[in-house]
Amino acid sequence: MKPLQLVRWLCLSLFLPWNAIAVCQCGGGPVNPVSLGIRAHYGFIIPHSQAIAGISESNPWGIEADLAWHLTRERIWKHCYCYPRTGFSLDYFNFGFPGVLGHSVALYPYIEPYIRPRKRVSVSFRFGIGPAWLTTIYDPDTNPDNFFFGSHLSFVAVLNAALNVRLTGRVSARAAFNYNHISNGGLEQPNVGMNFPTVNAGFDYSFTDVSFPAREKDTALVLYPDDSWWDLYILGTGKNNDIDIEKHYPVIGAGITYNRLLGRMLAFNAGTEWVSDFALKEKLERDFVHDPRPPPDFNRAALLVGLELLFGRFSFLHQWGIYYYAPYPARHLVYQRYGLNLRFTDRLYLGINIKSHAQVADLLDARLGIRF
Repeated sequence: MKPLQLVRWLCLSLFLPWNAIAVCQCGGGPVNPVSLGIRAHYGFIIPHSQAIAGISESNPWGIEADLAWHLTRERIWKHCYCYPRTGFSLDYFNFGFPGVLGHSVALYPYIEPYIRPRKRVSVSFRFGIGPAWLTTIYDPDTNPDNFFFGSHLSFVAVLNAALNVRLTGRVSARAAFNYNHISNGGLEQPNVGMNFPTVNAGFDYSFTDVSFPAREKDTALVLYPDDSWWDLYILGTGKNNDIDIEKHYPVIGAGITYNRLLGRMLAFNAGTEWVSDFALKEKLERDFVHDPRPPPDFNRAALLVGLELLFGRFSFLHQWGIYYYAPYPARHLVYQRYGLNLRFTDRLYLGINIKSHAQVADLLDARLGIRF
């Protein structure tokens, strides 16, 4: 199995059980309402690179369908003092330049906490990530302008803020703002990636009347008995470079972070990581083949600081990194990491992380870690 295929398989194997575990809760209590949703999108493309400025002057439009479960049982309430919704979203987008950018179809799982769900008007925030299929990609001969997409199979990441209005016990209207990102995580070149905000509106229909029990917070409940811990992890993936886009090179790394709880579900973390990018090594060796000087070191190291949202065995990670060792400078001195981790024992966890220099994804890696 190629590194690209391995990372994608791990990504799917992590996200699909997340929804299955969240949805198929055992025990008594009210049934989680199941709903279907439909909405229309309209937006614009952010021209974050000169390479794609000429093909960014369009307005993507799309259609989205949702299958969702609203989690109302006491076990979920005790964990977050909220009634989140989880489910799957299937969307289609037309990017406005059919011959160059084509269309996309994406299926992603999501988690969506609600604020004031018992009121007629409520606010919700969604995070989702999953695979996307792109019909039209870069080709040096037939489609040289599409620097957005380098591979048919990529991933989509979605951040969403929505206003929900309950019309009846089963029907709700919804208006929302999405920030959408499509990229292959640097696994195939070119990979400028597309950022396209959209506004959307539609309706949700629940198969049963939706109600949310009134419950009191238990301030004495402790979710995580350890208020601090260390994470030690190794990471790996594969990528190509601008010179040889047909061949994949390994990327390996390791890191360590110190973590401390700031509340019931939020932890602060700080640490360091080292990454060896052999696609960069190959590029440097070719660039310096006629140079009497040796090529610069392809390894890089960075300081990390971030936050982690804990939700049972799952956690959502956002970190900022700043390079303190980079003999060959990266695109930017500072980068971001976004990740989802799954603990499969009390100490061991698997994760998928996206590393991004500004708005351009650099790596999509799989990792294995231990907490102590």
